[in-house]
Amino acid sequence: MILRLNWAIALTGLLILTLFQGLSAQHSESGYEVRFAPDFWYNDVDGIRIGARMRGQVPGSFNDGPHRLDAGLWLGTWFPDLPVSYYVKYTEPIPALSDFNSEASVSAISSIREGMHWHSAGFDKRWQPGFYEDTYTEFFFETGFHRRFDDEYVAFPALWQPQGVAFLHTGVEGRYLQQSGMFYYRGEIRSGAEAEDFDNNFVRFDADLRQVFNITRGLNVRLRGTFGLTSGDLPPEYQTTASFASAIDWVWSGFFRSKGTIPVPFLESGVMQLTGGPSVRGYNKRDIKAAKDGTPIFYSEYAGFNFELDYPNPIDKGFERIPIVGDFLRLRSYLF
Repeated sequence: MILRLNWAIALTGLLILTLFQGLSAQHSESGYEVRFAPDFWYNDVDGIRIGARMRGQVPGSFNDGPHRLDAGLWLGTWFPDLPVSYYVKYTEPIPALSDFNSEASVSAISSIREGMHWHSAGFDKRWQPGFYEDTYTEFFFETGFHRRFDDEYVAFPALWQPQGVAFLHTGVEGRYLQQSGMFYYRGEIRSGAEAEDFDNNFVRFDADLRQVFNITRGLNVRLRGTFGLTSGDLPPEYQTTASFASAIDWVWSGFFRSKGTIPVPFLESGVMQLTGGPSVRGYNKRDIKAAKDGTPIFYSEYAGFNFELDYPNPIDKGFERIPIVGDFLRLRSYLF
């Protein structure tokens, strides 16, 4: 009976989304274009999560104009404690601070999904020479509040604490296309405190420098240097491990945000991970085991250097030949 009900909900949702898609043209005639698309995902708590993604913009602005809206609404078909989830981001450019392809904008995010509250506001400014999207510098600033309210969604609860955090995140990143490859840099500062009483303040600084050298087609050398410093009482989700990204960064990956999207045994065995921090991948199984046992290993200061040698992969060459899919599906082979 429950299975039939879930399928009925899924089919009804798909029908509604199809009708919404047909109504998109009517919205564009009024000076604002709204487009809907069905969205399906899976995790071990929501089951098959069905819903819709929505994009709103001024017609003809190609997601680069005023009043931009990116939103989603979903229903977990296994009906957990909070079966309905949402995500909304609204972006508004600042004309006085913007140039051609060098936009300044303010944005606001509100989200309650997969056991996590996130509400924030931010400012971004980009500097880009003309159409050269591979060469840019961007400054970003974000402040807000987040709280993990349901540990059932996370594969390793020891990487989270239940208190809400009022945070400030700022930094700069850039990328420069060179004749022999590409150079990338990022520096950021994260600070915050427990939102209930603003005790336990913390500050974290990270820097990341990368250089890619193109030797021949399919053969590249990638160098990465990174270091970080922390002070105060960091929540575990902001702490640094030797091998994988901090838990707070998992929130923005659809594959790692909740357990089950990637099978938990794959995570526990160290087969798959979200890289970050020092990215010393030889320590991944050790770090995963410690997190699983409830005794994660964290570092307050770190420095790391990574070397990767990409070599040609025939399967990746096959992906490249597939229309449309080849633009998104890639398989790297490299020595680390």
